[in-house]
Amino acid sequence: MSTKSIFSLLGVLCLIAAAVMYFIGKESSHLSEMKEFWWLPLPVGVIFIWLATRPAQGNK
Repeated sequence: MSTKSIFSLLGVLCLIAAAVMYFIGKESSHLSEMKEFWWLPLPVGVIFIWLATRPAQGNK
C-alpha cells in the first residue's frame, strides 16, 4: 500500500470513530463520556486526510 492510501484509510477511520463515539455516547447513559469527547479523533483525521492529499515530494 502506498502512503497516500494508508493516510486516507487512517483519516477515514478517525472520522468514523468520532461519529461512533458521538452516537454511542448519546444513546447509552453508561457511556455518556464518549459524547463529551467525540471530537478528539477529528483533528487527527483531518491531519491524516491532509497528508493524503498533499503532492508527493520527490528527491531533489
